[in-house]
Amino acid sequence: MSKNHSRDKQTSVLRRTQAKRKEQKKEQVLKAIQEILKQKKPLTFKNIATVAGCSVSYLYKWNDIKAYIHELQQKGENTLNSLEEPRRADRPHSLKTLYQVTKDKIRKLEDEIKELKHQNEVLRGHVAQIYEIRDENERLRTQLRELTSHEGTVNIFQKQNEKLSSEIERLTQENVELKNKLARNTLKSKNKITQIKRPTIHVPDSVKTELKKLKLKISSTLRKLIRENPEEVILESIDALKYAMLKNEIKNPSGFLFKAIKYRWKVPENISKDIETNIQQENEFPKGFEEWFLSAIDNGFIVNESPFTLPKNTEGDLLVKVNCSSASGLPYNQMSWIEAKNLME
Repeated sequence: MSKNHSRDKQTSVLRRTQAKRKEQKKEQVLKAIQEILKQKKPLTFKNIATVAGCSVSYLYKWNDIKAYIHELQQKGENTLNSLEEPRRADRPHSLKTLYQVTKDKIRKLEDEIKELKHQNEVLRGHVAQIYEIRDENERLRTQLRELTSHEGTVNIFQKQNEKLSSEIERLTQENVELKNKLARNTLKSKNKITQIKRPTIHVPDSVKTELKKLKLKISSTLRKLIRENPEEVILESIDALKYAMLKNEIKNPSGFLFKAIKYRWKVPENISKDIETNIQQENEFPKGFEEWFLSAIDNGFIVNESPFTLPKNTEGDLLVKVNCSSASGLPYNQMSWIEAKNLME
């Protein structure tokens, strides 16, 4: 309410000031008219504007002033005519009087013509300004329509930019936090590596005894695997190696033991546990099977399973499970190891 009251007060003061200036200007015009009449000069708009210190267009702007000037001009003509009539009656043949009257009228008309030409020039300038303003308004309207039509798109882009800026800021902060966290963890890991001593894992005596009997060359990789697995798993894997050695010739016993420990191979349950006293039976693994079987498992070509539990087909060939879907929907295809070997090659 206080702002509106202040604004209304300022508007009222401005209006009173403008009205006061208008009245002062009118008084100057009226004084100029009186001055011209005293000097008996032609009462033209141009003379009035010159004496009053204003423009001709200003005089035409106010209807009351313009009407007043025309009224004075008309009274002046009537007075002149009324003065000339008796002279014409007294001296009807005075050519000098008629010539002077005509000359005064001509001079007055010429002054009015000059004034009208000047006013015409002024009005032409105003018209030109009006056309320029109209063209400028039309251009501004066109720009306004274009801006209004694109306002929705601009708002969308602004919202998207703000959203992307927020996301970039969040990701940047997250990146800094992750880098700091990684640096702290790396430093902790280094400290742990330099401080922690690995405990020595002893190989059980039972495992040592079985390995001495087999007289195997134990590599560092196999020794590590033996230390990382329970004693029962190692002993079962050694039994699997012994059973395989009884059944066929094992070219790489250490490698076979490594696979047996890694894949948890066991001896079939129906075989006597005292493997060393068993009578050597017919060769269960065909030639070349062992090497291909271990390689196929390492390459992920066949399913890992104990070689001692593999079934046989009607022709006596060992059957393996190849890692590819079957027509029946199973995740593997069972076929003879010879077919699987040819397919792998």
